[in-house]
Amino acid sequence: MAFCKYDTIGGLNDSTEDWILRVRAQAIWKGITKQTGEFRGYNIIFFDDYSSRIHAFITAPIVPQFEKKLEEGQIYELETFKVKTYNGDETNRAVRNDKHIYFTADTKLEKETIPGIKIPKHSFDLFNLEDMEAMKNDNRFLTDIVAVIEDVQPKVSYTKNSEEKSHVPIVISDGRTTLNVTFFNEMGNNFLETYQTADTKPIIIIIACVKVSEWKDVLNLTNFPATRFYLNTDHSAVDMLRQRLAMPNFYVMDIEDDEEVCEVPIMKISEIRKLNEAYVEKKVACEITVKKFDEKMNWYSPFCIECDEDINAVDGKYFCTTKTCQRNYPYPDKRFRLYSLCSDDTGTIPIVWPDDEICRLTGKTVYDVEAEESEVEECNKIPELLKSFEKKTYKITIILKDENLKQGSKVYMASNISNPIEMSGNHSPTQNVNVDVKETELTTISAENDLICKDFSPPTEKSSNKCRPRIFFEDVDNQAAKEPKLKNVKLEKVSSLLNN
Repeated sequence: MAFCKYDTIGGLNDSTEDWILRVRAQAIWKGITKQTGEFRGYNIIFFDDYSSRIHAFITAPIVPQFEKKLEEGQIYELETFKVKTYNGDETNRAVRNDKHIYFTADTKLEKETIPGIKIPKHSFDLFNLEDMEAMKNDNRFLTDIVAVIEDVQPKVSYTKNSEEKSHVPIVISDGRTTLNVTFFNEMGNNFLETYQTADTKPIIIIIACVKVSEWKDVLNLTNFPATRFYLNTDHSAVDMLRQRLAMPNFYVMDIEDDEEVCEVPIMKISEIRKLNEAYVEKKVACEITVKKFDEKMNWYSPFCIECDEDINAVDGKYFCTTKTCQRNYPYPDKRFRLYSLCSDDTGTIPIVWPDDEICRLTGKTVYDVEAEESEVEECNKIPELLKSFEKKTYKITIILKDENLKQGSKVYMASNISNPIEMSGNHSPTQNVNVDVKETELTTISAENDLICKDFSPPTEKSSNKCRPRIFFEDVDNQAAKEPKLKNVKLEKVSSLLNN
């Protein structure tokens, strides 16, 4: 059976148009030529369940085909489109991706009607405010930032080229760097309206696709058609900044790069087994082959939606045994839970596959699989869709728990599982095999045999040690394979020598 039918943004290339994505539209804006006011088409920022982002463009002639379907925040199924690579000389790109999507007349864009795997509400590529100084002379990309709003000044209205204009000056800070932000015209009006209705103070703002510029030697952030702002939005960066804001030394403390993703080390199974307590709650990755799933363990488990813990049946009823919960469920929710035996060339370990990764890889929920496998009578018999994961190689990231490093548990929990990797070899731990290397036997060639070989060796035709002109080409008749005709004079010399 097939894995998830959707491709990933990270896997796109220009080799084909037969792609299918499940993505959320974060921002949609019109492309208009500044000099002439000509409408060129629609720009869209899409991102998938990996939070990978890409810019897409719908050219003006085919806009009517899609315009009524376009809605920010909507999840779409996008199918059949071109993937192009940027030339490198483009400016003010909204996404730091070297590829972009180009709609064609054959492209299909459909709103999602049946909920699928969860996709985050937003995806940002956040930079610290101190990085803006280095970006002011780089006009290739727009950028995303998160900061605390320090001050909002009154709107400034004026007339320019007989048109009414306005802007709203704002001051933001992340505790170490303070910057000015200017929202012009409609963006400024929208900001003031939203700012006045925000309840939680101080207000934390995320500005996506903001332009870094300089005005009268002062660094300034300004809006662009792609720019969007979010006040007190539900995002981990906002939560972390608010936690730091509560500290008394917020304005003098060094900012840790919380948004930096540390590279997960790749280890062999033998190395993972040797890790000590210093690795508790840390992640390591390994490239392994799934040998099999444990048929004795159920492929799904009921769980408590309050505390997210697995629950067990007692006298036909399901109870949560957590002290702070202890709820009972007549019909509990279910989630995937696969117990696998995984190997590389150094050993084998059991790894538990989590629900969210199985949903992503299959594109199905546990209930979808259960309905499709209705003919499976035994609850612990693994469906064929899940069995198809066996005998394939994956890069699996595991979280090292206290149970693994202190209490001796050999069962590891996976947090991320890649798509299958094409590998050679079976990744089975084997013993070293010593191969006997025999010396090549030397054969003595007699002088008589050497003479015979010499007499019957092909002659070298027109041999010369002189350099030939490079512009002269000579056709050589390759007749060296024929037996040479011996001259009589040579035979006479040989016979006379033998008579003497």
